[in-house]
Amino acid sequence: MKKLIINSVLYGFLLVPVVLWLVWFVKPAHKADIIIVDKSVLTIDGVKHRAFNWILTHRKYKKPDGKFYSVSSDYLGFFPLANEQFEIKDLSRFSEYQLDSLAIGTEMIFFADTYGVYKQEWYKRDLGEDENSKKLYGGLDTSDVSFIKKMIERKKLVMAQFNFFATPTSGAVRAEAENLLNLRWSGWSGRYYGQLDTLENPELPKWIVSLYKKQHNNNWPFTKSGIVFIHSDETIEILEEDTDLEYEVPVVKSFDYTVSKYSVARKVNYSNWFDIVLSSNTGNRVLSYYEIQTNSRGDSILQSQNIPKIFPAAFENEENNYYYFCGDFMDSPVYDTPNRISGIQYFKLFVLNEDDKTDKSPFFWKYTLPLTSKILNNHLRN
Repeated sequence: MKKLIINSVLYGFLLVPVVLWLVWFVKPAHKADIIIVDKSVLTIDGVKHRAFNWILTHRKYKKPDGKFYSVSSDYLGFFPLANEQFEIKDLSRFSEYQLDSLAIGTEMIFFADTYGVYKQEWYKRDLGEDENSKKLYGGLDTSDVSFIKKMIERKKLVMAQFNFFATPTSGAVRAEAENLLNLRWSGWSGRYYGQLDTLENPELPKWIVSLYKKQHNNNWPFTKSGIVFIHSDETIEILEEDTDLEYEVPVVKSFDYTVSKYSVARKVNYSNWFDIVLSSNTGNRVLSYYEIQTNSRGDSILQSQNIPKIFPAAFENEENNYYYFCGDFMDSPVYDTPNRISGIQYFKLFVLNEDDKTDKSPFFWKYTLPLTSKILNNHLRN
């Protein structure tokens, strides 16, 4: 009898994934013509739009031809080829007339990453200091902004995330995008690092260390975790755990409206890149906000640079159907998780390790996934 019970439990446990796959399989799919823009694809394995594609498949959004969106081919931007060759396929290849026609048929555009690719990253060899730092491709361009305007005019869904406004986009194009969306980038971006000790963390970007030492008497005093703030004029400040911060990692907090409408966590740690973007237009509703928890020393550093402790994390404009995420929300290791299992997120929520402040998974499962899923549902299934 005992053996029978054990076997029943074991078989039941093994059948759960099969049952949940069948549930996913029988759910109706939704066809939607979506444009994904990713200008920073160095390798297909590490693309920023990979998590977005995971969501599309998990929620059963398909292309008009009935196929699921492909990570490697169904996007616009930088396409890596063999032997250091590459191909550029983006909106700049279309005329205004063609952009008009494209906007009519497109239901959504998502700007996953506009940072681009630099020569040093792509060629991976010494080209000389000046040549290494040159942009190979990237940044918003006038075609991008023109297409966004056409989409907004037609009440189509527009979604973008971190680095949409920042370098290497030119000042003129940035101003066009800011005026169109009634948002203003402050010039500040930042990121949490779990270890600032250069001996303990050899992967800490060398340019951060070099820039900070250049501006702070060749001093690098950090041995713990902390938050790096960088301005477009290359001003850099760093807040360290305990020394400047009462809580080491930025926290994203959401309003009652957001928790109710989008089923996101009321608060969750955020350990990735963010930008400080503001709006004076009441049509841009702040869904959530970052909170940097500083002590008096940290307060003085932020105040000296006019950096706020609390600033928006996500905007919604219901009238014009656009959303801006003030962070790299889609940068997540979610691709290791099966996307054709219904309800997989509830299993993931049960096993999340939120003690590891560097883990990006809790933010995806508790915030990015429910928020994005509801946005897609509200705009593409009506």
